[in-house]
Parts: sequence; structure tokens; C-alpha cells
Amino acid sequence: MSDSNGEKPHRPINVEVNMQPYPSAPPLPAIPVEDDDGRQSKQLELSEAIERFVPDGVESLALGGMFMHNNPMGLVRELIRQKKHIKRLITSPGGCINVDLLIGAGLVQEVVTSYVGFEHLGMAPAFRRVAQSGDLKVYELDALSLMLALRAGAANQPFVALPPGLELSDVSRTNPTFYKSVTDPFTGQTSLVVPALRPKVALVCAQQADKLGNLVMRGSVFTDREMVMAADSSLIQIEQLVPTGQLTRNPLAVNVPAYYTSAVVLAAFSSHPTASHRFYHYDEEHLKEYLQLAATASGFQQYFEKYLTAPNEVDYLGKTSVASG
Repeated sequence: MSDSNGEKPHRPINVEVNMQPYPSAPPLPAIPVEDDDGRQSKQLELSEAIERFVPDGVESLALGGMFMHNNPMGLVRELIRQKKHIKRLITSPGGCINVDLLIGAGLVQEVVTSYVGFEHLGMAPAFRRVAQSGDLKVYELDALSLMLALRAGAANQPFVALPPGLELSDVSRTNPTFYKSVTDPFTGQTSLVVPALRPKVALVCAQQADKLGNLVMRGSVFTDREMVMAADSSLIQIEQLVPTGQLTRNPLAVNVPAYYTSAVVLAAFSSHPTASHRFYHYDEEHLKEYLQLAATASGFQQYFEKYLTAPNEVDYLGKTSVASG
């Protein structure tokens, strides 16, 4: 397709970067950001965002990402640095090292989840150890119920009806706190329902955002969008800050509008050791190192002292393959 002069029309595109390991941990190549337009910026430093929006002993906190992908690990590590205790941790349908680190650090009282593990690499050692000890209360939901409960929270609904057949699962019988039966007012039949999940705080990652908090999530969005929309406050870890004008030229790229977000944290490479879709892959060797050490409580402490005592993300990344290339 071309114009009358035979030239292809110019179409604005979003900037993306193929991120490669650096000898140290510098920020990504800068994208020009337009001059101040008078609107309040939501960009905060990592430590300030956690300090301001996550009180110690927060009632409920949702943690985005899925398995070894798009985990907001920089925000997770900052929770650990500030020793923020969490009464109820809500995971995506597939929690991983993001959940396991917080549990191993002794910061979680109870968890709502359908799975915590490392896929083909093995089980989640801290989660299993602490749950078996009785020091962690586990509310197990099937993946669909967890997803629909977050979606109901985002829609401000009191509960959500589940598809027929789930009442045959053992999960509903072993977790009566979350699964209830109601009479369908239209058919008179019995339906299984779960309550809406509305976390006080949600921590998720997006690949790009502007200073106002408009989010561009590359790759799979998982349940991150539902978490942001259901939460009272949402902290977003990003790889790149982009101009608002770039997003207004291509508004369909925005997954979540700014009025749902509370803070934007620029923390390049900080999904490590998990992947950030369209930017970098997960660090399998680091994950294997974690699993080997965290298999015991003393080994978890070794991992903690090696990586989690770093005062900031640059120092942490400097100890990883991001720095070694």
C-alpha cells in the first residue's frame, strides 16, 4: 500500500530494545522523554515506592508474573530489604521464585495460590518447607477460580460463579473458606462460587510505561492486568520509560490506563532471574543455583547473604550474569 507519490506512509511505532548482558548494570539506552507538560509524574525510586505504598503487615498483596516470566523481582527484593511483612500474599495461577523468596524470608503469614514452583526445574523449596512446618497457612484454589476471583475484584463484583463441574474437584471440599454454593436465581440450580479478590497492593511488571502510569505489557499479560485493576494501590516495575506522546500515537498498545496505577518504577533488568517478555530470557543457571541452595534453611540463608543483602538493584545485578555477560 502506498500514497499518491508511490511512497509507503509513515506509521509511528513503539520503540523496543533487544537487551543483551552488559559488563555492569547500566540503564537501558535512553528514550527521549518530552518536556514537562504539567501533569504529575508517578515515577518513583524503588525504595520510595515500597516505603510509601506498602505498610509493614499489609493486609493483602498480589504478586504478578507467571512461573519464570515477568516477575517484578526488583519490587520483591525491595520488600525483603525493607522487611515488609505480608498477612496474605495472593499469587498468579503460577507463582515462582517471587513467592518463594518472600516465604523463605519469613515475611508471609498466609498465601492464596494454585501453584508455586519452578516448572521443569522442580518444586519451590521454601514454600514446601514452611508450609509443611505449619508456619504458613495455604489457601489452595484451582487456577481458573483464582483468575476469575481477580477478575471479579477488578469488576467490583462480590463473587463469581464457576463453570459447572468444578464442584467435583477435591479443592472445593478442602478449602471451604473460599468455595461456597449458592442457588442460581434464574434456574434454581446450585452453583459453586468464590469471593472476589481485592488486594490492598499489587506489584507487577510491565515492559514500558510513561510517567503518568499508562502501561505497555509486552508478551503475555497473564493475570497482571486483573491484579492492577482489582488492587487499591498498584506499583509497576518497568524496563523503559517512554514519552506519553508515543503512546497517544498508538493508544492500542496500552494495556492498562494511568488511573489504575499508583507508582511507576524504572528498574531495567530487575525481573532477573525471571524473564521480561520481548526484552530478555530467564536466567536458568541462577534459578538452579537458588534451588540447590534453598533446598535447606541454611542454604536459603547462604543465598540470602550472597544476593539479598545487596543495598540496591545495581549491586544485586552486579553479582549476577547480567554483569558477567
